[in-house]
Amino acid sequence: MAPVLAVSAKNQVFREPSFVPVIIISLIFHMIVFIGVPVLTSIVYRAQKYERPSTFQLVSPSLLKMPEAPVQRPKAAVVQPKKTNVTPVPKKQKTATEPKKEENTNDLSELLEAVPTIKVSEIAPSQNFKYHWYLQNLVSKVEEQWKPPQGLTDKKDAIVEISFTIVQNGSITNLSVATTSGTSTLDNLALRAIQLAAPFGKLPIGFTENRLDITYKLHYVK
Repeated sequence: MAPVLAVSAKNQVFREPSFVPVIIISLIFHMIVFIGVPVLTSIVYRAQKYERPSTFQLVSPSLLKMPEAPVQRPKAAVVQPKKTNVTPVPKKQKTATEPKKEENTNDLSELLEAVPTIKVSEIAPSQNFKYHWYLQNLVSKVEEQWKPPQGLTDKKDAIVEISFTIVQNGSITNLSVATTSGTSTLDNLALRAIQLAAPFGKLPIGFTENRLDITYKLHYVK
């Protein structure tokens, strides 16, 4: 049996254990414990520091008082005006002298009516023309243009007679002096007044004829 044991001991190789991996693992563990844990703790949890306010304002005790209630003032008494008895003024009775005033006014009106009124213009259509509003419009337009100056003649009432024809559209033709006033300047001013006043508007629809012959007298009044 001895020889067998010697062979086995001779063939057996002795190996020493290795501590390098254990040391590396230990270093890593200590780095994690002493470095990694505090860093993670500081990142995850940050303690909030108490900050004192930079400014503050003191409130005076007078501002803490409650507002006073408004003082109600008594209303002023309304003084009503005293009623005074107004005695009506008696109407004046008509006296016997008042009818004389009426007689005087009547006399004045009669005197004014007796004064002859001088016409500025006279118009006479040759046909049976019943549209007086058309003639009135014609007269007003002519009298606006008939303003002769003073001193053209010595006559108190010089008359110029103008004849002309109004056609359907209101324009005039055949304008001429039918009766002269004795002063050529006055006659020309009368013709010019008719020309400036024309046209006089279309003839009325109910008027059957297509023309209207007019004789127009213009008075020169000093």
